[in-house]
Amino acid sequence: MIRDLTDVRAEAVMQRHATYWQNGEWYRPLFRISQAQTLGDTPNPHYLEPPPPLDAKSFRDGIERSYDSDGLLSDDLIRMVGTGITSEALVVDRVAIRAGTSWAEPCFRDWHQFDNYKVKDTIWFQRLMDNTKRAVDAVDTNKYPFSCMAFRGPVDMAEAVMKGERLCAAVIDHPNELKNMLARITDIIIETGLAHSELLPSYKGGYFNSYGLWTPGRTITLTFDGGCLFSPACYEEFFLPQDIRICEAFDTPFVHLHAASRQHFLAWRDIPNLGLQCVIDQAWLPENVNQPIGPQLEELLPLFKKIREKKSLMLYGFFDEKLLELALKELPPGGSAITGLVEEPDAIRQKYVKRENQFGIKES
Repeated sequence: MIRDLTDVRAEAVMQRHATYWQNGEWYRPLFRISQAQTLGDTPNPHYLEPPPPLDAKSFRDGIERSYDSDGLLSDDLIRMVGTGITSEALVVDRVAIRAGTSWAEPCFRDWHQFDNYKVKDTIWFQRLMDNTKRAVDAVDTNKYPFSCMAFRGPVDMAEAVMKGERLCAAVIDHPNELKNMLARITDIIIETGLAHSELLPSYKGGYFNSYGLWTPGRTITLTFDGGCLFSPACYEEFFLPQDIRICEAFDTPFVHLHAASRQHFLAWRDIPNLGLQCVIDQAWLPENVNQPIGPQLEELLPLFKKIREKKSLMLYGFFDEKLLELALKELPPGGSAITGLVEEPDAIRQKYVKRENQFGIKES
């Protein structure tokens, strides 16, 4: 087991991740797999509160126990130290935690509500920065990989503020006002992302994103889920310019996408420094049945191949051996990462993920 970044074998991990970013050649993809399980619920729904000031000793003890127990790696990807917040809290009044996830409550007041808004004055921004400083000071940063913060992208932040119906109507009824609001939301994302990333320790000239990857240069993680609501032409006019602005502010940004937004995949592919993850949506039901939702791997492969012509690609979904073999056959392995859920993790690891040749780690 590689415990932390001070193990000499950690450098081989980063070299393999660099090959992934370069869309280079390697004999197999990066893997991270987990046991398939049913979707979780929230036993006690509540509204999200700003995190309390971080207790340095408790934080340090928890991090050290975690890495003593489980080490640096989760299969081929990296177990991160995270200090981020729920990003929607930077632009909305309340975020509800229910049904297993967070739900921003709409707070649209008028088209100018962000004109003079100073995110640095909010408790969420201040607590993010203070707690990140406390966390970095609490541990040996030569040992532990600190992750960038994950942000909802401009389309998702705007949808959080006004919800999808109003957002779609605004494209027709208030196009200029919407563009101005999107630009201000993007300012908030960039300002917060840069301020947070400047507090994080680097490693071998790079940083770590929230999906377990070492990245060459400064990074940010984004979601563009709301892109599914719009045509390519509409998205290109209203939202893509803001996506590009964020990407220009960082060295190696990374975005989480869903197949429902596949009409925009090639536009995002063509942002040169943007790394892509695509979720192939399924739901693992209480009856231990996997329910596909939307297009699956076979249908998406032509698009994935076009992406791989220019850059690397991480996939997330439910996989069995048939689907794994299909992905391995059709997508060049060096710039591929396969992550997600399987029914029998031990058997899949034994066949696909053993690392004695991958990182020079001999494991049974």
